[in-house]
Amino acid sequence: MIPTENADVLENVLRRDGDLLDILLIDQTTRKNIIWATDSYEQYGKAFAPYEQIKPELITGRQYGKLIQPRAVKSRDEQRQRTKEKGEVFTPLRVVDQMNKLNDKTSVNMSNWQAYIAELKLEIACGEAPFIVSRYNPVAHGAVIKVENRVGFLDRKLQVISKYCTTPREWLKWAGVAYQSSYGYEWQGDNLLIARENLLYTLLDYYKEQFGQKPSLAVQREFAQIISWNIFQMDGLKYVVPLSCKEEYRSTLFDSERIECTGCKLHDATKHNGKYVRVMDWTVGKTVKFVDIHP
Repeated sequence: MIPTENADVLENVLRRDGDLLDILLIDQTTRKNIIWATDSYEQYGKAFAPYEQIKPELITGRQYGKLIQPRAVKSRDEQRQRTKEKGEVFTPLRVVDQMNKLNDKTSVNMSNWQAYIAELKLEIACGEAPFIVSRYNPVAHGAVIKVENRVGFLDRKLQVISKYCTTPREWLKWAGVAYQSSYGYEWQGDNLLIARENLLYTLLDYYKEQFGQKPSLAVQREFAQIISWNIFQMDGLKYVVPLSCKEEYRSTLFDSERIECTGCKLHDATKHNGKYVRVMDWTVGKTVKFVDIHP
């Protein structure tokens, strides 16, 4: 079974435990794997280029088993480099706590715990998803935080569920609702995978805290599928899969004409030729384009 005591989730362990890593790498829009969408790993070869898919064999094994690491356990130099080159900045945990508390105070569902659990929430440009789940402090040493002290909006939902649900069946039912109503998107593939891992490990942490053991592998797979839909890879300005917009060429009698993506040219989010991201509406069991529901 998966150990959950460290901030750094080991992909080797995920791959060993059935197909959990395969599920967490799925891009549900393209039905392929999520892509790197960053040049941070290009030194390892062509398979690590920004447009390439993240394959299990590229992040596991003796050579690559510790390639993907959360910001908290990266060196200070690497943290500064990613901030400078990628604009990667993580919000301090106390600020996350204050913002999610304020969000709760303005919620109309606080007096009805079931409605509160089902309330839709989204973290934009989520990085490792600290606003959703705060397994560890992303700007400190990376030690795992006790479940009762976690402050993400999904954490808060799970804490309420643990208060009202005393049987595994009831707890998992409402945990499923909580996960289905919690969304986030991210550009960089490594951060996205870490975010997905954090949501899966969060399930294990709370379930173990409540019932003294971890849920079955079948349950973990079920929640991993939800996570692979709800924590998705997207260009937040275009609502398409990152780097999927392309130039097209139209042949003329003597030459070919280069045609830029219309959406990119006009800055019109509805006219891109890239792959528009689809998300699952769990209430009806159907997918919808994110661009069609975003205000």
